[in-house]
Amino acid sequence: MLAQSHAGVICTPHPEATAAGMRMLDAGGTAIDAMLAASAVLAAVYPHMTGLGGDALWMIHDRRVRTIVGIGQAGQRLPDGGGIGLRGPSAVATTAGALASWQVAQDISRREWGSRMGWQDVLDEAAQLAREGVVVSESQLFWQAQRGAMIETLPDLKALCQVDGRWLQAGDRLRQSRLATTLEHLARHGVQDFYQGELATAFAEAFARLGCGLQRQDLAATRAEEQAPLSIRYRQGTLYNVAPPCQGLYTLQAMAALQHKAVAAAGNGSARYYHFLVEAIKQALLRRNGELCDPVGAGWDYAASLSEGCARDYAALIDDQQAAPWSEPGRPADTIWMAATDAEGRSACLIQSLFHDFGSGCVLSDTGVLWQNRAAGFNPEPDHPNAWAPGKRPAHTLNPSAYLADNGRRLFFGTQGGDGQPQTQMVLATQLVDFAQPIDKALRTPRFLLGRSFFDSTDNLKLEADIDPAVSARLAAMGHEVETIPVLSPYTGQAGAIAIETDGRRFAMHDPRGQGNALGQSGRSGG
Repeated sequence: MLAQSHAGVICTPHPEATAAGMRMLDAGGTAIDAMLAASAVLAAVYPHMTGLGGDALWMIHDRRVRTIVGIGQAGQRLPDGGGIGLRGPSAVATTAGALASWQVAQDISRREWGSRMGWQDVLDEAAQLAREGVVVSESQLFWQAQRGAMIETLPDLKALCQVDGRWLQAGDRLRQSRLATTLEHLARHGVQDFYQGELATAFAEAFARLGCGLQRQDLAATRAEEQAPLSIRYRQGTLYNVAPPCQGLYTLQAMAALQHKAVAAAGNGSARYYHFLVEAIKQALLRRNGELCDPVGAGWDYAASLSEGCARDYAALIDDQQAAPWSEPGRPADTIWMAATDAEGRSACLIQSLFHDFGSGCVLSDTGVLWQNRAAGFNPEPDHPNAWAPGKRPAHTLNPSAYLADNGRRLFFGTQGGDGQPQTQMVLATQLVDFAQPIDKALRTPRFLLGRSFFDSTDNLKLEADIDPAVSARLAAMGHEVETIPVLSPYTGQAGAIAIETDGRRFAMHDPRGQGNALGQSGRSGG
């Protein structure tokens, strides 16, 4: 559903989180406060996708666009077995940066935006929901059905997915009493306790039992930082994303190539439209797979790859009539994206993740905190730029977008989905900018997904079934290996968007492919 207001708006992937964020806005909180409250609630109601044990990125706009990067780093040694696994104890090999990013965001909210909200204000509702329980989400039911065999091998997940020895079913309540206690502790002591206090001690004891290579000093060294975004000119405005080690650089490279293609003239929904987008991101992902890494100490001038000359080169690599071959390994992942705009017009977007659904599968000690498996993002080849090293951050899939039009229109959007994130963002960006679509139509536009998705499927081009069959046939004739997936398929992401129009109206909507929703202040939530 589309939400509209002349004051605050918010969208998240779960109604409980949206409602918590709206209550924060109604209480006089800022857009950042709303995101903090909503994110904490998602840990209680959407734990298979996000939580305290993950990483987070923020994109904030008041007078300017800036980002907060909260990405955990590798420890000083590898797990006991000498390598990093996809799941289990050896996947718990990077620290979690989300709460460090929360601290930086709250400092901005209080110091610059005048917020009076403390940690008790933004965490209490989440703690209550975790303790009393909520009806298990449709998304968790879907993913636990897909991952049943894996969950059976990871005993920590059974408490999250089963009750009295049976799988959670529709209508059952999900309770996380240990997480509730942790949230209550953080509300009293502040989120720095996660890295330097009693919680850090509990985590360090769990790390030692798991043999994952992390130690307490690794937690203490975890930092989130505010930094300038990357940007390109796109049509009559500026498109923003997040710098490496996040893959936003390659979203921008693909969009820079499209700047030199007649996207609007190709026709909305045409074969040439989809071909342009697919070929642009195909080239960008090839570059990403060979070079994306933590730039700290790497001597990598990544911003140079967004020059006008590079953009023209990227466009020249696209054959307007023929698809290039594709056989690259995909990066499956799962994530949440959400955003809020407050009554003052300040916006905060938060994208947070455990990496794969259910993360590492390890819940640390009695804290109730499910840890991410982001360490699996390192490349196993020792000479690759993204190879593991002590204190290094892995290449990251998270990348939220913002677009500031020259006429004053502001757009904020993002999605989950690993490799699908830049692909879905390209659809949203072109729909919102090239075709001037409202956000509800942009979010309902049929999408594509190039390459492997969340499962071991084929390296082909997946098209949602409401794409015209003649368009699909034409794409196949151009050399794309086409597969049809259902209309509004969850494989193409759980996106969301906020639009702030030049007349002061604010719109928000979450993806019709999930159960997320949006709300606007003054009780107007549209339909």
